[in-house]
Amino acid sequence: MKKLSLFFLALMMSTNMMSQEIIQLPESNKNVPTTLFQALQDRHSVRNFEDRSIDMPTLSQLLWAAIGVNRADGRMTAPTAVNAQEISVYVATKDGVCLYLNKENALKVVSKQDIRKEIAARQTGVANAPVFLIIVSDLGKIRAKVGDRALMMTAEDAGYVSQNICLGAAALGLGTVPRHGMNREVIKSVLELGDNHEIMLNHPIGYPRK
Repeated sequence: MKKLSLFFLALMMSTNMMSQEIIQLPESNKNVPTTLFQALQDRHSVRNFEDRSIDMPTLSQLLWAAIGVNRADGRMTAPTAVNAQEISVYVATKDGVCLYLNKENALKVVSKQDIRKEIAARQTGVANAPVFLIIVSDLGKIRAKVGDRALMMTAEDAGYVSQNICLGAAALGLGTVPRHGMNREVIKSVLELGDNHEIMLNHPIGYPRK
């Protein structure tokens, strides 16, 4: 199976500008044998991970669980206030950072820098996770609809996405933990986020160390 490192290598070696920036993810397999209640039973915080990559089909499943499109009208697996859809998810690995394009089921490369230590910050033990998912809010999108309630409501929306990640990870045999701490200013610069963007949470993702 293709590993994340192979994905980034192929992406960087391409001579076509578009293929350098965008890659199509495999279609997410929804036929996972784990039930919702089994995933709830299995969900627990994991901070120690095996030295093992996550393949692209599994990553695609997890990203779809987080904020994938599940209806013809473009609505998502996670609800957002007034359907603002202001939440984005970024994928960070040793090879760089991508933005998940949920409507296209694709990844867009935004940086070739390894920022996992910046995401781990003081909790250095999670820095070896092969993947981090970063939950980002575009406050401008939701503020236009709800005014001064935007920050509170987007925090709730980020929480829904975070829970989807937790349950999706449990169903796929992966481990994770929701985290607030990270070096936000550095990460915001690397991701080239604007003033309206707020980094909400992050999730280290990997196979739990036995």
